Amino acid sequence: MKKIIPLMALLLITSFAADAQYYRYGVKAGGGFSKAVGSDAPSEQINHLAGIHGAFVFAYEFASRLSVQPELHYSRKGFTYDNYTLNRPAETALTGDLRLDYIELPLMIKLQKAALFVEAGPYMGYLLNVGNDVNIVSSDPTVDPPLVLGREDFDRDDFNSFDAGYAVGGGLMLESGFFLNVRHTGSLRPSPKQDLTQRNLVWQLSIGFLMPTRRPGSW
Repeated sequence: MKKIIPLMALLLITSFAADAQYYRYGVKAGGGFSKAVGSDAPSEQINHLAGIHGAFVFAYEFASRLSVQPELHYSRKGFTYDNYTLNRPAETALTGDLRLDYIELPLMIKLQKAALFVEAGPYMGYLLNVGNDVNIVSSDPTVDPPLVLGREDFDRDDFNSFDAGYAVGGGLMLESGFFLNVRHTGSLRPSPKQDLTQRNLVWQLSIGFLMPTRRPGSW
């Protein structure tokens, strides 16, 4: 019995892969919205920030309707401070945009039925750059508009270089190779180095193109 079960599993996998083993490659790009979540990222003081992304995509169909898709991904994340007062000196707040540019390596497992597909997988990221237009303002409610007291200069050393998280999504794949993809990603570790819990949360919409399917060795 111990030998029969692995043999049956091997036969099942082989039958699924009989008309599979195709690969495709291409590109995608789009936009989206990101924000920070965590116990010190209250929704009334942290807003969404618009961003862009782009990727090189490689898809390998190892079984019928099932493929693995690694990507080399650039993504701009971040959020907008809206009178952020947590952990601030008295009567001061932060306002403005904080931008975090990442290079990422998602590894997606994709299941496709006809033109529709769903996907899920982990990703790892590396922080390339930090940009910000963040001001220190007076949090005195009697002063409107808030008085600008100076700038809060964040740089790359204030943030963790490495990120990791999950990605889930779905979309529409056309026979021509063009596709539409909606994806949600969430970080599993904080982005700041300080004792904060703020994690990246992103929604992305992209369009892309995958080159026609080829069998390995069919060049």
